[in-house]
Amino acid sequence: MGRIESIWGKDCREYKPERRLRDGNYMSESAYKFSAFNGGPRLCLGKDFAFYRMKFTAASILYCYTEKGVKGHPVAPKLALTMYMKHRLMVELIFFY
Repeated sequence: MGRIESIWGKDCREYKPERRLRDGNYMSESAYKFSAFNGGPRLCLGKDFAFYRMKFTAASILYCYTEKGVKGHPVAPKLALTMYMKHRLMVELIFFY
């Protein structure tokens, strides 16, 4: 799924999260590029449920960890319409189960 060479290029089988970045900003792709869920009027009815399950699974895994800020990393807010981190928030995940 999602490894069609004509759409994603010669390196379609390689894990490259930077594919979604353009000039440092996240860019969403057309729904038609994801053959697993299709797009348009025949969009998969289970798409939202599948995304919900992925989020639930990620949350379940992260529940087993506690986070601690990385020493020496600056923590400062960037003022905008919605406030976010100026230098990203670097944390260490510590397994506690």
